[in-house]
Amino acid sequence: MIHASLKAIGTIDGGAVTLVRSLLDAVAPGGTLMGYASWDRSPYEETLNGARMDEEARRAWPPFDPATAGTYRGFGLLNQFLVETPGALRSAHPDASMVAIGALAQALIEPHRLGEAFGRDSPLERFVRSGGKVLLLGAPLNTVTALHYAESIADIPGKRRVTYEMPLLDPEGRTVWKLAEDFDSNGILDCFAVDGKPDAVETIANAYVTLGRHREGRVGDARCHLFDAQDIVSFGQAFLERNFGQTLFTAPTPVAY
Repeated sequence: MIHASLKAIGTIDGGAVTLVRSLLDAVAPGGTLMGYASWDRSPYEETLNGARMDEEARRAWPPFDPATAGTYRGFGLLNQFLVETPGALRSAHPDASMVAIGALAQALIEPHRLGEAFGRDSPLERFVRSGGKVLLLGAPLNTVTALHYAESIADIPGKRRVTYEMPLLDPEGRTVWKLAEDFDSNGILDCFAVDGKPDAVETIANAYVTLGRHREGRVGDARCHLFDAQDIVSFGQAFLERNFGQTLFTAPTPVAY
C-alpha cells in the first residue's frame, strides 16, 4: 500500500506514470499495489452528524461511480494516476474508496460496504491479513491509513462515532442517498480530535518508528519508510489498549507488545 508525496520525491523522468510503473515492477510478478483514493466530491462534511444539504444541492450532487469518480487530492496526486492505470480496480465505498492493481486487486477491494470503511471486512483488514507492506514515499507518518484498522479493532472505551450520507447508484442507474454510521477516523477518541494536535495514526506511527522494526531509505529527495502492515497494526492496537483501555487514563507512552 503506497502513500506518496510527488513534491517530496522531486523531479521524476516521466512523472507519476513512471513512478506507478516502477512500483508495479517492484511487486512483480504476482504482487499487488494498493492506494487510498477517497473521492473528490465526497459529501462527508456536508452531511456529517446530521448536517443537511439543501434540496437543490442534494439533487445536483453527482452519485459515486467507481469507474469515473475523481480522487481526493488531499491524499496525494499519485492516487489519480493509480486509478487511471490500466487494470486498476476501485472499491465501492465513496469516502473510503481504495484502488488496487495486480493479482489480489479484486480480493482486496470487494466488498467495501458503508459502515465498514476501515474495520472488519474492509479492504484494510484483507490487506493486513494478506501480509501487506506499507510504503511511505516522502509521505508523513500521519498518512499510514492501515492504522485506522487498528483504531477500529482496538478494545477501548469512548470511541467516537459519526454518521454521514453518500449518494450511490442503484441497479437502475438512479441516485440513492444512503446513511452510514462508522468510527470517526478523524479522531477515534476525544483527545485525538483536537485541532493542531496529533491524531491517533500519527501518535502510533511516531511511537512505532522508535522501535526500529521498519526500514528507511531515500527515493529521490524523499525520506521513505517501509512497514510490515501486520506488525504496525498489532503494535497500534496494543498501544491504544495499553494506554486507553480504561475509562481513566494517563498520557500515552511508547510501548512494545
